[in-house]
Amino acid sequence: MSSQTLRAPADAAVPSLPGAAPPAKVATARAGFAMAIATFAMAGASAVQAVLYLSRFGVDGRTDGFFVAFALYTTFGVFGQSIRLTAVPLLVGRTPRLTAREFALALVVVAVPVIVLTCGLAGPLARILAPGLSAGDRAVTSSALPVLGCAMALQLWASGGATLLAVRSRFSAIAAAYVAGAGSGLVAFLALMGFAGELTLGWSMLTMAVVTCGSMLVAVQRSGGLPAGDHALRAARVLRMTGRLLGRTVIYLAVNALFIVTLAFASHSTTGDTTVLSYAYLFCSYLVAGTGMALGMSRIADMSRASGEERRATIVATVPAGFRYALLIVAPALALLIVGGAPLVHAVLPGSLDADGVRSLQIFTLLLVPWTAAALLVSLLMPAMLALDRAVLLNALAAPLVVLHVVATLVGNALFGVEGSVGAMWVAPTCFAAIMVVCLAGSQSGRVLRETAGGSLRFLGLAAAAYGAAAAITAAVPSTAAAAAASVLGTFLYLGGALLVARSQLGLLAGALRPRPT
Repeated sequence: MSSQTLRAPADAAVPSLPGAAPPAKVATARAGFAMAIATFAMAGASAVQAVLYLSRFGVDGRTDGFFVAFALYTTFGVFGQSIRLTAVPLLVGRTPRLTAREFALALVVVAVPVIVLTCGLAGPLARILAPGLSAGDRAVTSSALPVLGCAMALQLWASGGATLLAVRSRFSAIAAAYVAGAGSGLVAFLALMGFAGELTLGWSMLTMAVVTCGSMLVAVQRSGGLPAGDHALRAARVLRMTGRLLGRTVIYLAVNALFIVTLAFASHSTTGDTTVLSYAYLFCSYLVAGTGMALGMSRIADMSRASGEERRATIVATVPAGFRYALLIVAPALALLIVGGAPLVHAVLPGSLDADGVRSLQIFTLLLVPWTAAALLVSLLMPAMLALDRAVLLNALAAPLVVLHVVATLVGNALFGVEGSVGAMWVAPTCFAAIMVVCLAGSQSGRVLRETAGGSLRFLGLAAAAYGAAAAITAAVPSTAAAAAASVLGTFLYLGGALLVARSQLGLLAGALRPRPT
């Protein structure tokens, strides 16, 4: 997405207006926006459900029990989405190493142990995930796991369909399927909220998975179906291809399992902290998925098709620029939740979060800011590593990554309790990102690290200054009005500052939002 991004030869024949973004860059941005719109549609539906869930059930031990299971669902969900990145290099090229039908069968094989663990072994799994909860609260975890396990399998298959559609450049179909799923999940939540108890959100996720998966499979069939290719469909080959697919995805599972480790420590803290921490993490992770991962998904096919030094040059030019575009959106969203979002939830729905809950949500979100920046960079770098066929190195880093996170969490928890555990989440992904930058950029790694660090300081600092000033200016206003006024004023201040320090990024985003010319 920078000036050095490779463009298709056809772009040279397309006249562009003076000062307009190059057509290839606008097309890339549009593809990224399609992915982002789909993700943020799910995030918006989830946000509405989260507020309604809080207002209905509050924050207690039973909600803690549900959100332990929900953390597993979200972790596996991001793992499933990562298949859209890791499988693309296997599916593209003149002689793809994996056919569409083999890919589909491999995903069926992957779903089998998921169903066995969440449905057949829900009780033992709940004891592992929530060691600090009481038996009654952990029973909610056991009840939620089978529902969410079925949703996991369906979302995995939906991700497989999205992968095939992305290879075929059908990004609008992907976005439509996810938007339809998000809407149906919200409808199910509203319909079930009166009698499904704390599992309402689980049944909503299952409904969303059914609709998303069904819509995605219909779109795949319309775009060419599942051709078998030249290989005979033998069980041994399917299992071997499944192993190859998982071998490229282990690192994504490790990265997203880090939160489960943190949540296990949080389960020993004050009742309700697990629920509040889950809300803060879900908010931050949706921001990462809707920006960094969306950009990575929209670019990996092009990066994989490039060759030799062109591929490395494209990656080095794309990653820092993508990081800046992601932070341009993420930084104000984080500040908005801290300054205005949490107090407004308490003011509008006083039964959902008490004053301590608001303070905990603000603190957890603030502590997750460094993790969010590191996770954004990781989500952009891992597709680039896969495009350079560095999957073996990535997987070799999975175990050290988890070990480093466990050590950092133990130290943080020993020093500062649950806040220390959450605050330590940035350590492992930051080290991981630095290693990937060195592997990808080589002699230019110093420049890339400086650019990404500068982008972090620029946009996070701008957001902190804008919303901090807004909070100070509106401090004398009554609490409810102060939160709303600080949110609005902070947004205007941030946009004004962005026009000064990020005019080019705003220009490209505006170009991507313009109607496509006929």
